[in-house]
Amino acid sequence: MEFPLEYKAILESDLQNIPLTNLRECFETIMNRYKYDSGKGNSLINSELEAKVYGAYRLPSTFKAVSEALNHCLEIYNDDLKSIIDVGAGIGAASLAINLILPSINKATLLENNKYMMGVGNNLISSTRLNDKFQYINYDLSKDNLDITADIVVSSYVLNELDRNSRINAINKMWNMTNKMMLIVEPGTPEGFSLIREVRDYLISIGGYVVAPCTHMGVCLNTWCHFSTRVSRSKLHKDLKGGDAPYEDEKYCYIAFSKSMITPCENRILRHPQINPGFVELEVCSKDGFKKIKYSKKDKELFKKARKSDAGDQI
Repeated sequence: MEFPLEYKAILESDLQNIPLTNLRECFETIMNRYKYDSGKGNSLINSELEAKVYGAYRLPSTFKAVSEALNHCLEIYNDDLKSIIDVGAGIGAASLAINLILPSINKATLLENNKYMMGVGNNLISSTRLNDKFQYINYDLSKDNLDITADIVVSSYVLNELDRNSRINAINKMWNMTNKMMLIVEPGTPEGFSLIREVRDYLISIGGYVVAPCTHMGVCLNTWCHFSTRVSRSKLHKDLKGGDAPYEDEKYCYIAFSKSMITPCENRILRHPQINPGFVELEVCSKDGFKKIKYSKKDKELFKKARKSDAGDQI
């Protein structure tokens, strides 16, 4: 699901009269902070303008990554989900994505401690007429405690901003908030996947059940399990990065856990399918480990499905 044009227009409207040189300077400052200061406990967004520029640049990618990860989960997990807690919500990309995918959602609690992100997020929420079910609460994941729960708890690109000693404490807090399912999305880098695998090992050890993308509850032997989604770029997005391509590929990794027992998918495609004359070859993760499977034309429907599949899909 692409980031709605209505949301994009709202985020970019306040930036239209600011000189591009100023916006690019702000963008470079933000990118340098995220590159060099993440995981050190420092504030990464320090003004309203920075929050607006960050939103215009990052929300479409975060929204798309969360959308794809959640859709993979919902192919397996079919329990009714009516409420969200979005931890480290930022401007609300994850909650907006889940709300659009799940019509059953009637309440979203967005936990965030950066006043500038909350301000831009509240403006987006009010402009999209979601005030009746979206609510921000000022909350610091590394310090605060909050006695609330929701059916689905989500964090997107949050744990990588915490120092290692704070992560297990944060995971415990989120798991305690979870009634049914927890979804964590992180950058699709080796470091991001290492963090995801750390979360996976810990939640299995305390009784969680993997929903996706894993096909088993055993030891993960993958060194870099990640997926990619293509995100449309606006003119402002292209101007900020100084590129002309109409899209960019967002690499992400994720893990989802359920409080109740669930049966994972049989095979999860790990790489883009290799389409050959007469057959398709897939590299998959299965309960028996990594393997390559082939589907030829004689496999009929499976062959057709394999030709149209992509990394991240189950088969």
